[in-house]
Amino acid sequence: MEKLIILLYLLILKSFFGQSLNCDYPKYPDGQVIYDLKSDDDINYKSVGIKSIVKTKEGMKITTEKGTNSKIIFSCNLDLSCWSYLAFTLENNSNSKLRVNTSVFGENKNRKWTKPLNGIYWIKENEILEVNNLLLPDYSTRKTLYKQLHKDFPNMRGFPEGISFVNSFDLRSVTGFDIEFPTSEFEQIFTLKKVRAHKPSISPTYISDKEGFFPFIDQYGQYKYLDWRGKIKNDNQLKTQILIEDKDLLSNPSSKEWNKYGGFLKGPRHQGTGHFRVEKIEGKWWFLDPDGYLFWSNGVNSAGRFEIPTPIKNREHFFEFLPSRDDSIYRKYYKRNEFYFGYLILDKKYGSTVQKPYLKRSILRMKSWGLNTMGGWSSKEVSDLVENEKIPYTLSIGTMRYKVNDKLPDVFSDKWFRLVNNSIKNHSQKVKNDPFFVGFFVDNEMKWFKPNNFVVEMFKYESESVTKNKYISYLRSELNDIYNLNKLCGSDFSSWEQFENMATSNILFKLHKFNIDFYKKFCDTYFRVIKNAIDTHTPNKLYLGCRWHVHKEHRNKFNVEIAAKYVDVLSFNQYVDELDDFTIPSNKKIDKPFLISEFNFGSLDHGKFYPGLGQASNQRNRGEKYENFIRSALKSNNCVGAHWFMWANSTTAGRGYEGENANCGIISETETPYYELIKFMRKINYNIYSYRTKK
Repeated sequence: MEKLIILLYLLILKSFFGQSLNCDYPKYPDGQVIYDLKSDDDINYKSVGIKSIVKTKEGMKITTEKGTNSKIIFSCNLDLSCWSYLAFTLENNSNSKLRVNTSVFGENKNRKWTKPLNGIYWIKENEILEVNNLLLPDYSTRKTLYKQLHKDFPNMRGFPEGISFVNSFDLRSVTGFDIEFPTSEFEQIFTLKKVRAHKPSISPTYISDKEGFFPFIDQYGQYKYLDWRGKIKNDNQLKTQILIEDKDLLSNPSSKEWNKYGGFLKGPRHQGTGHFRVEKIEGKWWFLDPDGYLFWSNGVNSAGRFEIPTPIKNREHFFEFLPSRDDSIYRKYYKRNEFYFGYLILDKKYGSTVQKPYLKRSILRMKSWGLNTMGGWSSKEVSDLVENEKIPYTLSIGTMRYKVNDKLPDVFSDKWFRLVNNSIKNHSQKVKNDPFFVGFFVDNEMKWFKPNNFVVEMFKYESESVTKNKYISYLRSELNDIYNLNKLCGSDFSSWEQFENMATSNILFKLHKFNIDFYKKFCDTYFRVIKNAIDTHTPNKLYLGCRWHVHKEHRNKFNVEIAAKYVDVLSFNQYVDELDDFTIPSNKKIDKPFLISEFNFGSLDHGKFYPGLGQASNQRNRGEKYENFIRSALKSNNCVGAHWFMWANSTTAGRGYEGENANCGIISETETPYYELIKFMRKINYNIYSYRTKK
């Protein structure tokens, strides 16, 4: 009978996923054990920098060499496409907390290059801990191996219960994994007890009853088929949370290092100007607050905003509770084709969706969590608060109404020039004399491309632009005649008009020298116009840069070097584990302050399907990685701040064109604080100045 049930189960799977993905979860209720090191002898591995490996009744006891980066590397041939984690159970037999790094690597038949999946963890003295290296499949398998999921869960970055995509490899072709012990001043001793794959990446409920799986999002906007600590089950639980948090906030009001701006009250005082500014002091760049104290901007994006907009069109069957738009109580939660679960939660929890009381509570939270800056896209109502209710804040402005590609402005257009000036002028009315206002972020993750591709994308763009016309005029002035262009490119255009309409990427790439020159003019115009507008309409306020995309194609030596002439602070969105290897892209040495405008770490242990661009083993590991990231940022002489992305989780159903549904928040989609993360935030944030000024 049992064999018959399993056979039927596999037949159901095949009907959903084809022959290549068979997730036999009933066979592995505790996951798939790869190695039980207490009993397994046939293990294929090699080691580097390891002093000794001894088989014991507790597992594989590993002693590292002092002062050496040590690693044990396992070879295998595994299909892990059905699991969310490859987990390692380790016991720290040393006398202090130690760091461990893991990697999983594999192959992809569609291309030669692959990227490993990595994790970093900290294990306490004498602690036995299972650490989870996330298994995130390669983008190329989304519409092939996971074709049915892609169809059934449209506009979702992560699928229930943990499949989301990165640049990695085909999880059916895992060829190995390793455990690394970073260099230490003393021998490290660990016992590796078990390696297993666990946590189903595809919902067993969905597999067994696809029709019955829907709806899968409950009345609070949470995934309904899993449970976790802090999951909301009823309205009373929301109100009880207020009492719990009030007690926590009262016990942890803020850092004792801070002045009213979050600057270093116990540190040296420099000239105060009544505004934030930047200055290099004793070899390190700093913000200086309006009173002249050292200030390191420790912030969060979208602070004080709890909305959770959720696109619902053609996805109504996702939701257990989706009231009528005409309902007198619930219609206020709708905007266009989105239902705002955040407003619903605020009403149930606090009895109101009014912004100002929520903003005030948010600022109390920020101070308690050791955060001193409202980063990009935060609540603008902070400017209306009285001084003792405020916290330093920024404003974000977009200039993408007129474009040369789908995310780069038409900077030579008079309309764009007026847009920039009017936008900054309008925003400046409330903030230009406010000492708590730090400055402007302008735009975000633009598609700059490198010079050749910049021109190609401009030619491909569906709309005409002044910038493209200027580029054609520039070529005509440099080359004089279409004959000269044809000679240079090996083409046979009869006119400049024909070139404009029919030039291919192969032709445009042959204009490399001209493309670089024009690209530099473009970049210079962009940053100069914005800087002049800020200086004109909000003198003494800072230009905080354009929040460069992490992709090297858009963050390059040309645009960064030019930006450095105009911006006060360079800003980079940087989704990495730490900043130890971070460099400003340039052929020159740029001595300029920079700010990390986005970073985060998410996990899959609290009902989310997508961890985000930074990944963690669990909520504890989110906190550990936060502390580690901030420490690495504080060590940089040029880094003047780091802003977490973002205030709250993305909606479970996915938002925006990418379907982002990440565990990116300090609070959940039900407005529940992640206290394990917050514990680590306070640990480092309350001491940022002591740490950074330590000799």
